[in-house]
Amino acid sequence: MGKIISGITSLLLLGGIGIALWYFLGKPENLSEAKDGLGDAYNKTKDQIDKFDFGDVLEDLSDLDWGQFFNDDPFAGNSTVTLWDEQFIERDDGGLQLTLVNSLSADWQEEFEVAVADWSMSDALTLDVVVEPVDDAWDNDKKCKRQDDKMVVCNGNFGDTGWVGINENEVLGGRIISSVAKMNEYYLNKADFDHRRFTMCHEIGHGFGLPHTDENPYNKNLNDCLDYTDNPSSNVLPGEVNMIKLQEVYLATEREKRLLRRVENKDGSVTETIGWMINEDEAEASSL
Repeated sequence: MGKIISGITSLLLLGGIGIALWYFLGKPENLSEAKDGLGDAYNKTKDQIDKFDFGDVLEDLSDLDWGQFFNDDPFAGNSTVTLWDEQFIERDDGGLQLTLVNSLSADWQEEFEVAVADWSMSDALTLDVVVEPVDDAWDNDKKCKRQDDKMVVCNGNFGDTGWVGINENEVLGGRIISSVAKMNEYYLNKADFDHRRFTMCHEIGHGFGLPHTDENPYNKNLNDCLDYTDNPSSNVLPGEVNMIKLQEVYLATEREKRLLRRVENKDGSVTETIGWMINEDEAEASSL
């Protein structure tokens, strides 16, 4: 009796699987349609897999010319600083107040922590870090989703794009309102720590609005991470030049204050308009 029940159970199970497969293949009426349904199912499954970060990475980096990856840099040729919107800036109290969203996998935490610590040495930056728990099954778009008022830092296998890292600033009215810094695992997964640290420092620096300090990757290093290089061992820190730039644009110092207008009122009081000089062409005025 037990064998009969076991056999019936097996038949029901196989029948259920068969019905489910029939639905999965699009309810084919003959063998030809079943084959077509199987092909369609394979393509749909492949498309879903391709959305995730399962691609190959570059294994042999021994003869790689790292200098070539700056050719398509969107910041190339631009030597001006782009500021964050004024709502994020406290010029007399810590400069740029910015939240960085850590949307990185576990193997990128050290590079991120070191870069944030290095940039935090600037008294013109007040940085807050929020950790975004990352699921390995997320696709690149989800890991690197832009967030209003924040800089998202993420990694993923973006493929053979020609860039090892990239920063995408959202600019409104000439000011940054959000930023995404991406690390490309295709090139960096097997790279040494210096290349990974340099790229992290470089893209976060662009996220603050900083331009390059030099765009020839084959000349002598300038000892800062916004200097193009094919050998970043001495270019992994922000460098003094970038610290000075941050101070000049995000902090109000006495040498940046300029009297734009002085008016003596009828009641004997005086109204002075002071300009905070952001750069040579722009001044933000406030009446005192």
